[in-house]
Amino acid sequence: MSRPTLIHFLRHGRVENPDNLFYGHLPGFGLSELGRAQAQAAAGVLAKRPLAAIFASPLQRAQETVKYVSAYHPHLAVQTTDLIIEIRIPFDGHPEQELVDRGWDSFAGNEPPFEQPADIVRRMRKFIDRTLEDYRGCEVAAITHGDPLALTMLWALGQPVQSKVRLPLYKNHMATGSITTFTFDGVDGPLPRVQYRFPYATGERAVDVTVSSVWGDPA
Repeated sequence: MSRPTLIHFLRHGRVENPDNLFYGHLPGFGLSELGRAQAQAAAGVLAKRPLAAIFASPLQRAQETVKYVSAYHPHLAVQTTDLIIEIRIPFDGHPEQELVDRGWDSFAGNEPPFEQPADIVRRMRKFIDRTLEDYRGCEVAAITHGDPLALTMLWALGQPVQSKVRLPLYKNHMATGSITTFTFDGVDGPLPRVQYRFPYATGERAVDVTVSSVWGDPA
């Protein structure tokens, strides 16, 4: 039986954003003091893992976060990839309140080059498929963003990928500085097992993520 493949998706640490903007792909948004502490806590957990590769989104907050991870694995070169970048929507620089007022439905009416949920999951799955091919039986870390990861978690849980994903998932999952681990038992196997941890607040204990833990117990 082949060894499982583990992908540790780390959401970047909290961002310095005093004006409460949706910063998306904008430059100049780095980690806050809290974000640096969150990144350090998550990196401390990943320091104990036998990583074969480290990947990161090219955006500043992810690049700052990955430095904490790579410090524990100096033999690994960080591989930057757009496949795990933040969602592309037409709200960069807009007040975050605009998205709150829309119920976080940030995809309605989007046309290329902006993305729909299926586009985001497609590229995240391309990253996963490449990892399963190139690092079969190994563990890798990938520093990414909350919304791409939340949408991909729906796929991993066998749930419909839908646009209004933020509120139910973000209640308990996808915190900045959190680690979501996908465990694949085989390249051609079933959907992954999903575990979640938030080292900054809860230590190293991993919690299994299920449909009921995300959406609540079925009626």
